[in-house]
Amino acid sequence: MSALTITPYQRRHLQPIRDLLFHSSYVHSHLDWLDSDQWLETGDTITHLAWQRGRLVGMIALSSPLNGSTWIRLAAVSDHVDPESVLCLLWADLVPRLRQLDVHTVGLLIVNDWIGRYASALGFHYGEEIVTLARAGYDIPNPLPNRPKIRVAELRDLSQLATLDQAAFGPPWQMSLYDLRQAYRIASSCTVATKDDLILGFQISTFFFDGAHLARLAVHPSQQGQGIGGALLGDLLERYTRRGIHLMTVNTQDSNHQSRRLYQRFGFEPNGYNLPYWFAEL
Repeated sequence: MSALTITPYQRRHLQPIRDLLFHSSYVHSHLDWLDSDQWLETGDTITHLAWQRGRLVGMIALSSPLNGSTWIRLAAVSDHVDPESVLCLLWADLVPRLRQLDVHTVGLLIVNDWIGRYASALGFHYGEEIVTLARAGYDIPNPLPNRPKIRVAELRDLSQLATLDQAAFGPPWQMSLYDLRQAYRIASSCTVATKDDLILGFQISTFFFDGAHLARLAVHPSQQGQGIGGALLGDLLERYTRRGIHLMTVNTQDSNHQSRRLYQRFGFEPNGYNLPYWFAEL
């Protein structure tokens, strides 16, 4: 294979990236709320490109670091080069930059099988499964006594939701304020549980095909175990039932036994679609 040149992303590289993503069989995309153009243009991504004789043959792009962690959100390799060689060269070039940014943990969600074959070569280790649970029933458990007030979230709540989310989850599972803004923008439902005007928890969910997906359910650590998550989930199911929607999915860490118990109580069951989580410590 001819020598490769590694460069950081610049805006003028957007069209070559589009071409690579369109034509390649080796594309990893874990962008959640945005398409690739929108995500790259945020300006906060960490993106390195591999060139061969002036032609883009590979890329790895990571999200803006948050509390010492980041994710590989976008990666691609041309069909005409060796994927492992290109990915390893890109990763070797990225690691010093990530260390300069005080990144300690890099997450990789295997949404496309091909990249999983090279995770070990890049220095990643298997962490756990992200399980998908689905619910297609009509019955909703009765709410617990002293159910908190639940209202529709407002734009002015988002800063408080980001603080709550980063208290409820550890790196690399936290959402930034920017992430929350994008999620809020496309959400079909975003509600908060409050007491004395203090936000105790929130949920964000989206439509898909003929159902809904619970994208985020977070409760402040000081309020966990008090029925806040169940109140938010029950209210959400009631809202969707009134709209004729009875199918819902959710993803959660296999190790998050508390959330697994909550979803089981509301009739969610594994649907067999799991995503392996890998991580690298720098």
